Amino acid sequence: MRQRSLLCASALLLLIQGRAQTELSVFSSTGRAAATTFVTDYQSLGINPANLGWAWRHEGKKFSFGLLEGTYSIYSDALTRDEMRNRMMDGNFRFTQAEKEKAGRDFANAGIIANVDLMLLGFSYYHERLGGFGFQVRDRVMCSTRFGPRMSQIAFEGYGSDYFDLLVLITGDTVSNYPNMSPDSLALVTLGLATDPQLLGSVMNDSHISSTWYREYNVSYGHYLVRNDDFELDAGVGLKYLVGIGIIDINVKNKEIQGFSALSEDLGIDQETLERDSDAKVNARNLSFPRAAGTGIGVDLGFSAILRKEWRFGAALTNLGSIKWTGNTYTVADGSFAELATAGLMNYNLLDGLDIFVSDDSLMRWEAGASRRVPLASTVRLGAGKLLGKKAEVGVDAVIPLNSEPGSLENPLVGLGGDYRPLRWLQLSAGLMVGGGYDTKLPVGVTFIAGNGTYEAGIASRDVITYFSEKDPTVSLSLGFLRFRF
Repeated sequence: MRQRSLLCASALLLLIQGRAQTELSVFSSTGRAAATTFVTDYQSLGINPANLGWAWRHEGKKFSFGLLEGTYSIYSDALTRDEMRNRMMDGNFRFTQAEKEKAGRDFANAGIIANVDLMLLGFSYYHERLGGFGFQVRDRVMCSTRFGPRMSQIAFEGYGSDYFDLLVLITGDTVSNYPNMSPDSLALVTLGLATDPQLLGSVMNDSHISSTWYREYNVSYGHYLVRNDDFELDAGVGLKYLVGIGIIDINVKNKEIQGFSALSEDLGIDQETLERDSDAKVNARNLSFPRAAGTGIGVDLGFSAILRKEWRFGAALTNLGSIKWTGNTYTVADGSFAELATAGLMNYNLLDGLDIFVSDDSLMRWEAGASRRVPLASTVRLGAGKLLGKKAEVGVDAVIPLNSEPGSLENPLVGLGGDYRPLRWLQLSAGLMVGGGYDTKLPVGVTFIAGNGTYEAGIASRDVITYFSEKDPTVSLSLGFLRFRF
């Protein structure tokens, strides 16, 4: 059935366990919490294209090239650090009934935010008079779940929730639901029935589930408008061609439900039956250049300034544009929620447990729909920074969301941080980040530099607090080992 195919596609969308990151795939910026006035060459694409017009710190270098720079993170305000590391990441973990009930309480008005940002290829060229040119290919996977109180209970407890007052057993008999039903008794249940059903919008109120995966091909240019010994002003523009691979967006506010999905054929969905094609080979090779479920255009605009060769300022509008989703499009229909044939989520992996929302026996009804144009998660970026001699630099960023589309920050984010280079070959980064739908974070990173910038490699984490605190954990990693200048 259609709903089962959505589950299969969702698992693929979320295969690498990946809301938006402000530094994208720039591993050297992840550790400092600020990027707008730090990034140069191809790493400035998607952040502030005006920085392409800046002269590089490493003299004599004109070309930069990078492969497979990436960042992923998973954040939850419902789980503890140990629950995320030892249970969410453990595919073999299964709830007891008591743990199901606890999870239903923990996830009320809480959830998970996950992101994977992988730059497949980046290239740039800088010339003092011509300015800077950049090209980049990047995959972005962004996911977010948040449950209202009733939805959280039903998601984890399934037909064991007290919403269902009657239970149908495997024998065909119908019995009354009652508190503290034993696991053995629940194992005999096949269906929960509500004799006083509510509309789905009421049951799911204040809940959302969103996931989007698209690939962007970005061509950007930056050049100075004014340049003298005391002041430099640069402008830049980036144009992006977007290939939509998949989207699932379910949002319920004021008891009104809206849901939309569109999926690439290369996710292994049979187009006639709308089921998972058992003969389809869904692997890395046929997803290298997936057929589009939608296409679109995006634009980045930016300005940057350098004052007395010490102070740096930046402002940018990023991700202006949209994707028109046309492949396998479906929408959610509201209606009476009277029965459910699932025991609920079996562990903390909400991403793999989406069948409660999209399977044949789920609480949602999907109907074939028309194409839809979905705006990108647009932002305003403002940044300021200062060079502290030749070894250090500090800066502050403010990233402000312009909409609430899939992948958007929940609220404005502010980051403060910097770099310190005690040795020519070593750069240490640290920062502080607040807002954006996250708890306070302390990112850290280290970058190794060889040959006066000819080669760079680094690793960073978005939050070191996670290693010392149980509350609101963020599991993240940013890596880059194939970055060159010449």
